[in-house]
Amino acid sequence: MIEAILFDFDGVIRQWDESDLETFEAEANVETGTVFATAFGKELHESLIRGEINWDQWRNETENRLVQSHGDFIRPIVTRFFEFEGRVDSDMIDLLKRLPDSLRIGILTNNHDRFEEYLHRVGIDELFDAVINTHRIGVAKPDRGAYTYALDALKVEAKSCLFIDDLARNVEGAEAVGLPAHHFHNQAGLLVFLNKFNIEPISS
Repeated sequence: MIEAILFDFDGVIRQWDESDLETFEAEANVETGTVFATAFGKELHESLIRGEINWDQWRNETENRLVQSHGDFIRPIVTRFFEFEGRVDSDMIDLLKRLPDSLRIGILTNNHDRFEEYLHRVGIDELFDAVINTHRIGVAKPDRGAYTYALDALKVEAKSCLFIDDLARNVEGAEAVGLPAHHFHNQAGLLVFLNKFNIEPISS
């Protein structure tokens, strides 16, 4: 019997499809994806999501590296990149609200020290029974410890908790721990997955 659902946040509940950063880069004759590649490079980003550096340090070190490689002209592009917060998917929020009350709902996200404030600011923090931010626990998906920490927080066994993530490596990590997991592409596919476990959202 399924007692809980554990959601990834970015790429599932929050989308990043409205940024014009690529236009900013193109206008400055900077290769598309340059800022992202630096900010989300393995060394720097993993230090962030494991709690070794904070958001300010991440942002400043990204800018420092890009200034060193491109020059001061890139600073406004970096500023634009870090100002953008993505888009909370209203359809996914609606789905979360319509899940059966008997289910415990959690987030397991590889994120930073400003994440909880963001959830509160956009008014969706109370939708979740547990928010597990890997920045706070020092271990990130797909490491086993991230999932076991989340299961403890939700007070549920792996076999009784569904896991939803948009990255295949994180889905595989969850499955290795014993969670039934779904590789998220869209809400339609998620609904099919939930139906396999006889979970039907309440009609609005």
